[in-house]
Amino acid sequence: MKKLLRSSVNAIPSGMRNWIKYIPGLAETQRWLVRNILSDEAFIHTINSGPAAGLRFEVSLPLDKAIWMGTYESEFTEAICKSVGRGDVCYDIGGYRGYMSGAMALAGASSVIVFEPLPANQEALKRLCRLNPGLSIELKPIAIGNLDNTFRLRVMPDASMGKLISSTFQVGATATGEIEVPVRRLDSLVQRQEIPPPQVVKIDVEGAELDVLCGANGILSDHRPHIFLEAHSAALDQACSQLLISHGYEIRSLESYPCGEEQARHLIASPP
Repeated sequence: MKKLLRSSVNAIPSGMRNWIKYIPGLAETQRWLVRNILSDEAFIHTINSGPAAGLRFEVSLPLDKAIWMGTYESEFTEAICKSVGRGDVCYDIGGYRGYMSGAMALAGASSVIVFEPLPANQEALKRLCRLNPGLSIELKPIAIGNLDNTFRLRVMPDASMGKLISSTFQVGATATGEIEVPVRRLDSLVQRQEIPPPQVVKIDVEGAELDVLCGANGILSDHRPHIFLEAHSAALDQACSQLLISHGYEIRSLESYPCGEEQARHLIASPP
């Protein structure tokens, strides 16, 4: 029965999946099934809808419900995938468990280099690579910033979040611990030919967005990749937008959503 229920989402038409929560009775039934029958253990699911269709992913419900349905950050992910050309090099900075990395690889990237400093997320990314051996995804177990050094990283209760102790973003948030991680500038990595320059860059780094961009000024000037960025506050939105505009980029915003006391929003920066 569990196996049948886990695959039942594939029978729902793609166009309906974002609207189920508004259908009386059906939404409540789905939530009850997820909460009471499907929430006990992780399982391998092949996503069959949205920009990551075809990706095999280790799903834990209810945490990964949107991934299971193929609706996870769908507008942002679709915009990223539309910008990926056949053979492009893509960076996924703050890769978490690899959903965006997988989507970019499926869109035709020749290489997706994913930067992730949290050990638990690194293990999840390794599992993703084993589940999808045909996708070119390379893990770099480091943080990206504006210095080449080693720093302390605060590990947050949400496994998707880790913040350098120097971060001024949500300074009052409770951490579960600290680890030491290497931090590198993208410009340094490219200049030393440790990685090739990118055509597409996705950034989701919990408040360190400006540091990532400041450490990539040479890439922005010389290689002009498409930038897809999650800004975690209005101040970061403004600062990141100003830096990108100074390099000639055009900025547009997608959806916004609550992020603690702030509103996070997705930004798309297109080169001239």
